[in-house]
Amino acid sequence: MTRGAECLLHGDVQVALSLNPLGMILLLGMVAYLLYAVIVVTAKIPRLRWEPLTKSQSRILSWVGVLLIAGNWVYLLIHERIMGGL
Repeated sequence: MTRGAECLLHGDVQVALSLNPLGMILLLGMVAYLLYAVIVVTAKIPRLRWEPLTKSQSRILSWVGVLLIAGNWVYLLIHERIMGGL
């Protein structure tokens, strides 16, 4: 993930995503949330509100997270085997 973050900082988004897709999406999401938080605090505008999730929605979201992590892990194993590391 460190190599991906470095590529991302140098503006090479495609290589960063190929190195660790889920990690880079999460990193970009955190940066977007940080920018949103700075705008909300400095502009003193109301923040977005979320409705609480139902038990079934929470269970589905948990399974989606597990499947995303597992899929990313499989991708990383296959990518390492094909590319042989950088």
